[in-house]
Amino acid sequence: MRTSFAVAIGLVSLLGSVLFACAKGSSYTGSGGNGGEGGEENGPGPGPSSNNSSSASGMGGAGGMGSVSSSGSGGSGAGSSSSSSASGSGGGGACNETPCKLVSPQCGCAAGEMCQIDGTGERACVPAGNVPIGGLCDIDNDCAPGGICLATTPTISTCGEFCSTDAQCTAPGGLCAVKLNDGSGGQVAGVTLCSENCNATTNVGCAAGTGCTFGREAAGQMRLFTTCREAGSGTQNSACTDDTDCAATYGCFNTGSANECLKYCNVNAASCPAGASCTPITIGADAVEVIIGNVTYGACL
Repeated sequence: MRTSFAVAIGLVSLLGSVLFACAKGSSYTGSGGNGGEGGEENGPGPGPSSNNSSSASGMGGAGGMGSVSSSGSGGSGAGSSSSSSASGSGGGGACNETPCKLVSPQCGCAAGEMCQIDGTGERACVPAGNVPIGGLCDIDNDCAPGGICLATTPTISTCGEFCSTDAQCTAPGGLCAVKLNDGSGGQVAGVTLCSENCNATTNVGCAAGTGCTFGREAAGQMRLFTTCREAGSGTQNSACTDDTDCAATYGCFNTGSANECLKYCNVNAASCPAGASCTPITIGADAVEVIIGNVTYGACL
């Protein structure tokens, strides 16, 4: 039986505008677990805010209207598989984690098997898959050792990556911050995933049919990260309810009189439609600008 995980993101706001957003989330789920749960990040800076919120514990929504909390919802996704060769955890010998280690290189399982989260939220050894991190997957054990199948949309699932440190994730947008819940409001102990590393202006790093967006840790260093969410078809100035109505490289913003899809842009190398300018995006009540790697993100307003 296929069960599901979800990962949550939050809301972002634009600096120097009078626009605000309504928070409404999208979610993506994964096989082998029981939904995700997100942290919280309080309200907007003075500007429009985008309306994306998928779900992940340990990283909060990035400032929106009021506060943002995620839910552990989402249906299972399906997609075609891209393959690469992979071996199992191997050997079944001594392992420093019980019964097996999720993060690659894995240990604790026999050759040809891998360590995975089962439908009860427990670790178990299962036949190894071969779909690489970021590749399309459609069943519980499609992913290569160290990965797990997560559904970004009801029809698109990709392999997420187990991690224990940020160094195991892809910089600059990938953080070891995604937690899975146990379906009862708690978290699956000892399980953390990388957020996807992507570029919101180009959508590089996200699968077709999904769009890159931003989030922020709910506590601690409260670092910014990127992740992929469901994408719709709306382009510049199209009406929207949340980011899932907008095409990749666009986000849903409240322009004061209506919610509209606006094109993401790089403030330092802006390329906006005629008549629009690249307005910096901020996150949280402390109005932190969204700067990830060498990109200062904005929206064409």
